[in-house]
Amino acid sequence: MISGTCGYRACNVDKISSANFLLFIGVVACFYMFHLYGLFIGIAIVVGWSVAEKIEPKVKQVVPWVLGLGLVGARIWHVVEAWGYYGQNLWQVVEVWNGGLSIWGGLIGGGVGLVIANNKFLNSQVDRENILGAVVTGLPLAQAIGRIGNGVNGEFVNKVWLLPWWASEAVLDLLLFSLIWRTRLPARRVWVYLIGYGLIRLVLQPYRM
Repeated sequence: MISGTCGYRACNVDKISSANFLLFIGVVACFYMFHLYGLFIGIAIVVGWSVAEKIEPKVKQVVPWVLGLGLVGARIWHVVEAWGYYGQNLWQVVEVWNGGLSIWGGLIGGGVGLVIANNKFLNSQVDRENILGAVVTGLPLAQAIGRIGNGVNGEFVNKVWLLPWWASEAVLDLLLFSLIWRTRLPARRVWVYLIGYGLIRLVLQPYRM
């Protein structure tokens, strides 16, 4: 059994909820129907969700909102950034399996979903802090897996430190996950993520192509 002490809550990470298992089956089905990129994005969602839910079980009350609005925000941001292309190819706006999800749009959309779900389902400030801390713990691990999806999709291949850009971010995301995992308080986890990922993108952004 693989177990870890997640700061403010002990958790076992060797189990996966039935809902997440069904989601994984759906992801595998999408792989055969659409694209390998979609498989990695789906696995990233399942892993991030599972880590967060094992830290704080009440996460399952907010995750559908975070995921739904996060994916919508990620796609909208990407489409707006590349409107010169999508304006001429409107049918491709919905073809998310071919790539095109912005992390910044995902964070904004997911944040909006988290606020809505927190206000709708939770009354305790402690629960809200624990949920937010749990979500940001799983987030960099999910992002690392998502970057592998970029790699298999042939995106962000410019070299940084002898590695493709996507691989460089994936490595740094894993290091950030390790750091957050060792952080005790939920509020501190949030700050570690925001500062840590901000620094990662500050360093890597000039090389992103």
